[in-house]
Amino acid sequence: MKRILLPIIAVLALGCSTNDESNSEVVDARTVEEINAERGDPCECIDTKTIELNQLLASIEEHNTSEKLNEAIASMMDGCMKTIGHVEADLAWSKSLTTCESFGPLRDALIEVRNRVKMLKESEQQEFVNENESGASEVLNKLQNSAY
Repeated sequence: MKRILLPIIAVLALGCSTNDESNSEVVDARTVEEINAERGDPCECIDTKTIELNQLLASIEEHNTSEKLNEAIASMMDGCMKTIGHVEADLAWSKSLTTCESFGPLRDALIEVRNRVKMLKESEQQEFVNENESGASEVLNKLQNSAY
């Protein structure tokens, strides 16, 4: 009985295992249109992300550091705005996003968020320098120590 069961279990185990190569072949076998169709409508994506960005801008004071703001932006950009690693599909998706009427307001909101991140970062750097008025060598030492 063991002689019969062991080969059957081995065949089933080999047949059920997943292989990274087989998954990549599936991705490569799909067309750009099929890949991007799974992402949904590009203009709906833009509309959704514009609303989310405007909500982020309204509550920007809650993100009191550039790191927290960057994390909020990164999590917001997941989903339909995320790249999937298929170069042609990602480029085609980006191009289709730019054809939407609501792309301009999204771009403007992103520019405003970028400016806020820049202001926060500059403010943080100034605070760091002000807290360490003893000199540039101490600032450099702290930066060097924080790198390790």
